Amino acid sequence: MALLAEVVNGHDLLSVVWASLLAGLGLTGAYAFAILGGARAVDLSRSGRSAEAVIFGVLCALALAVVAAAVVYGIVIMVNK
Repeated sequence: MALLAEVVNGHDLLSVVWASLLAGLGLTGAYAFAILGGARAVDLSRSGRSAEAVIFGVLCALALAVVAAAVVYGIVIMVNK
């Protein structure tokens, strides 16, 4: 049992679980906001409500920027390890 304790570091394992949970939920939420913003922007622009459409378009763009930044960050992490 002592050998297992030397192989598996509990702190590092919990760090990986925490980061995976945060990335999984965070990126899923960000992508959901991108879909919501894009769909609402199209619907509102068809209805002639351009001010609201712009707000939802900006929401879509910001959410897509968060997703793209996370993908780039993940690639940088993989390349440097």
